[in-house]
Amino acid sequence: MILEREDVKLSYFVAGDGVPVTLLHGFTQSGRSWRELIAKMPPGWRWIVPDLRGHGETQIRHDASCSMEACTRDLVALWDELGVERSHVVGYSMGGRLALHVAAKRPDRLLSLVTIGAHAGLDEGAREGRRRGDDALANRIEKEGIDAFVKYWGSLPLFAGLERRGPSYVAEVRAERLRNHVAGLACSLRGMGAGAMEPVWDELAQVPVPCTFVAGQLDHGYVASARRLAATAPNSRYEVVPRAGHAVHQERPDAFARVLAAHLAMARAVGASASSSTFE
Repeated sequence: MILEREDVKLSYFVAGDGVPVTLLHGFTQSGRSWRELIAKMPPGWRWIVPDLRGHGETQIRHDASCSMEACTRDLVALWDELGVERSHVVGYSMGGRLALHVAAKRPDRLLSLVTIGAHAGLDEGAREGRRRGDDALANRIEKEGIDAFVKYWGSLPLFAGLERRGPSYVAEVRAERLRNHVAGLACSLRGMGAGAMEPVWDELAQVPVPCTFVAGQLDHGYVASARRLAATAPNSRYEVVPRAGHAVHQERPDAFARVLAAHLAMARAVGASASSSTFE
């Protein structure tokens, strides 16, 4: 399905019926990357799955921004289009950083929050160097093309855990990455890279919804980020998944499905308790 706005044709799909859960994919992915997880989840949830700007089948105007702010506006417009007042939000890596941005800027639209392998922005001293690195990587994509970039990106140690699922799965992930386009990925890096992202650590201290911050045991830097996030947001916890790296939901989908199901059940119970206390 397509939601057409002034500078974007946002591609998305909806699966299932029940309480809305919005899934935000990582860099070089698309909404397709969540289908395996959705199939493993219990019924009772309405999965809202967009292709973020610069990715998948979503099309942006040539001068459009790929930024956290623009993607947040897209999500709000999509929720409005679907009649969703509030949604659970789950985000991985870049999508996790977007989820944190949405939680900080539009907490009124969230029921709860889950991130995988994410942080809420780099400290000021690290941002400029990362911004230059992201811009250099965007230039590399534009110069060398999508095939060469996908080969390089897939070889990074960050994604080594995917190889444990075997060559056919690695080939499937590679094929998904190759469906993206040079201009879109370059735009995403320049507008939504970790260097471009405005840190939202301070705002998270005011986010009231239940949060679970997930990291793979082997993804050491993001384990530290998950702990910091849980120490920042008031109603939160962190979960370290054993024998997993950065892409927990893809490396160990059954384990992550259990984590997500437990989080959603907990958030539902918290919401029911809050609603009942209103009438006491």
